[in-house]
Amino acid sequence: MSGQLIDIFPLSIFKDKIVIDEKEKNLMINKIYDIEKISRENLNNNNNIWNDKSVWLGDINGSEFLLKNQEFKNLSKKIGEKILLYVEALNIDTKQLKFYFQKSWATVTRKEQNIQVHSHDQSNISISYYLKKPNDSGNIRFACRPHNEIAKDIFSEEKVKLGLIKKVDLRNTTTVDIPVEENDICIFPSKTKHSTAPSNTDESRISISADISLMLVDSYGHEKLMPHFNNWQEINNS
Repeated sequence: MSGQLIDIFPLSIFKDKIVIDEKEKNLMINKIYDIEKISRENLNNNNNIWNDKSVWLGDINGSEFLLKNQEFKNLSKKIGEKILLYVEALNIDTKQLKFYFQKSWATVTRKEQNIQVHSHDQSNISISYYLKKPNDSGNIRFACRPHNEIAKDIFSEEKVKLGLIKKVDLRNTTTVDIPVEENDICIFPSKTKHSTAPSNTDESRISISADISLMLVDSYGHEKLMPHFNNWQEINNS
């Protein structure tokens, strides 16, 4: 090939490790299992559509502020440090911003379970930390409509099966799996569509997710970005 392909507009996923003492880790794991047990009992008593076969998602089952619990105080601090590293790697001045955990929750995934494609459009930054990650328990998967899509759905799985696409690579794929291990953390823009690959092990996987909102310290001169909530004015609707 005499021409040149120039790859532009990368999506950067920040991956690092947060190592927690085993005793502290076990306290967090047991706390999550306790929260899940109570949640599932309440769901079953209320004849809810969620059942024992579903991935347990704390954010929609009454535990959407997990990192506020005392058992997670140290982890919360360490996650915050990694978030600042991620933002600084994008050449953004973190001193001009304030960062807030908007929501935080645990996910418990068991054999043959997975999380469907979704995004967290209400926040700016999202994270996934792998507190308990057995082998073959599924990786995080990112999805997008490829920039190189010269015809609608030409890079779909159907076209691959039909042989129209000779080879799947980063220029034509619609999904990319990021291999993760226990203690790994992934940080990415909240608008990024993502899911998980199905788990193929009898051991449960426990991940902790969080959504982060950022606000300007000083909004002077900024048309965009969120001004600090200290300057917001509440509307009386009583």
